[in-house]
Amino acid sequence: MSQQGHWKASALAATFSSNTGFNGTAWGAARPPMHLGNEIGFGLGFGQSPMYTDTMLATGESGARRQKRKASSEDESMGGSSPTPEPIGRKIRSIDSRRAVSDEDPVAAVINGSPAGRRHGSARTPLSTPATPSDGRKRTRMMDSGAPNEVTLDKLLEPLEEKDLRQLLDALIAQNPHLGAQVRQLLPKPTVNSACSQLVRLERRLESAFPYNKAGPAADDYTYHRVKPALEELRDTIVMYLDHFTHYGLHAASANALSHPAEWFELLTQATDVAMRMPKWDRDQNNAIRRETLQLLADGWLRAIMATVRWSEEGHIAGRDMLSRWAQQLDRFFAEEPALFEPAVQVFQHSFSQYRPRVPGRAPVGST
Repeated sequence: MSQQGHWKASALAATFSSNTGFNGTAWGAARPPMHLGNEIGFGLGFGQSPMYTDTMLATGESGARRQKRKASSEDESMGGSSPTPEPIGRKIRSIDSRRAVSDEDPVAAVINGSPAGRRHGSARTPLSTPATPSDGRKRTRMMDSGAPNEVTLDKLLEPLEEKDLRQLLDALIAQNPHLGAQVRQLLPKPTVNSACSQLVRLERRLESAFPYNKAGPAADDYTYHRVKPALEELRDTIVMYLDHFTHYGLHAASANALSHPAEWFELLTQATDVAMRMPKWDRDQNNAIRRETLQLLADGWLRAIMATVRWSEEGHIAGRDMLSRWAQQLDRFFAEEPALFEPAVQVFQHSFSQYRPRVPGRAPVGST
């Protein structure tokens, strides 16, 4: 063996017998590349030759140039507006972070736009268009308020029916009696027209209270007791309005007194027509409500005729057409209930003999 070969064998034996590798590096640990050879790659150990190193550098340089040309072509295709590509390591970390968030919180994953979030969110409810920043701030302010907005009083009262409103008002006044006078002042004053309209509504309510019968409304005791509450309400309302408008006559200073006989007779005519249409029952005692109401109205006609006579004596003039119309109406009521309306007919004949009522087929009342 030559001296040079002996030297190489001694060096290799010393190296493998020690605990460290080349350049003092432990076995199994990473070590830097070593180049100890000459131009043709011969040297001590396992270093790389300059030719191999130059080849790797050239290959890396060519790969970098290809990546640079690819990025340049992408910038040109996007109008030169694409930003510089993000480093690969940063992309990997961002993907890992989104994956970790999506595994823990599906909502956050939806916000980040990860596939896991799309699996959680889009399976049942599609995402809507995101709100504008102004809408978001508005919703935030509404949600941050201390208490929810209360429904206004007018919106609470709007869906209530007339009956419900009346019951509500009655309960409120019953609990606070001092509010009765205030409510009365706020309500409009009743008129003859409003009173007559209410009587017509009560009459319709009476008709709707009758139970169904193929042969028409029955007149037995069962039907009477079914409609008795509506019948009594109609009678009480007639009495109330008649006393309200005619209590002080025509020349009183009261605000609710009638100022002209025409208003008085209009109320009497409408109320008497309603009372005449009250049902007649098989049992006579069940007709007491109808008789009482008609008796009260007949007395009202008598008082109205006497008040008109006094009104005329004070210098007021009653028109011929008005007196003729009253005579026709009184004549019609006398034909239905002669015993009740006979006193009113006699006073009318005596006071306005030229317009005395005549019953068809009969001689005038009081004539011989």
